Amino acid sequence: MGSVDAAEAVDAAEPLARRLVEGLATALQASLLVRHSPAAVADAFCASRLDERGLAFGTLPAGLDLAAIQERHAPRPDAH
Repeated sequence: MGSVDAAEAVDAAEPLARRLVEGLATALQASLLVRHSPAAVADAFCASRLDERGLAFGTLPAGLDLAAIQERHAPRPDAH
């Protein structure tokens, strides 16, 4: 019985471990963006990934500077 219980425990722990690692990776991404990107980009990432609102399109909270993100990625006339 002991080996069956251990196997069941591993089976139950694996999804939890994967979610933990996923959360750590997302937190690292957020940390890098906060330190090295414009505030508008970091704010939008954190609001869309760290909040419990959901990941579906259209679930970002009001007040983010989305225009700044669009401007950052707009083609420049002098770019080749």
